[in-house]
Amino acid sequence: MGFLLHELIPLKFAKGRKRPQWRVGNKDNEKDLVCVRDDKYSIEIKTSSSKGKIFGNRSNSQKGNTEKKEKAGYYLAINFEKFSTKKRPEINLIRFGWLDHKDWVGQKAQTGQQAHLKSNSEKHKLVHIFPE
Repeated sequence: MGFLLHELIPLKFAKGRKRPQWRVGNKDNEKDLVCVRDDKYSIEIKTSSSKGKIFGNRSNSQKGNTEKKEKAGYYLAINFEKFSTKKRPEINLIRFGWLDHKDWVGQKAQTGQQAHLKSNSEKHKLVHIFPE
């Protein structure tokens, strides 16, 4: 589900206008959804089957460099239900906001790949879009 959302949302934004304002990010140094007019408005999309937490790569907690995409910026966070044989999964939470690399906590182990948001950042820097 996360992969589908991650792929379909940028496609939906990029399609439908004669002169699109958005396009799908396709390079390692681009966000998932690229603003054509001004890159500073580009959006990184994070999805999770967790009820309310969003996770990133350990590198999210590290200051960006010019070779990779900038870690600070706008984030669209989508939480969804896990797939089940009993029912179709639903999206249960959509949030949007600006996050910096300092908002993320990376795993301490050098081999760890995960990062999570600081509690304060998760509560106060992401605006609830759905449900209201």
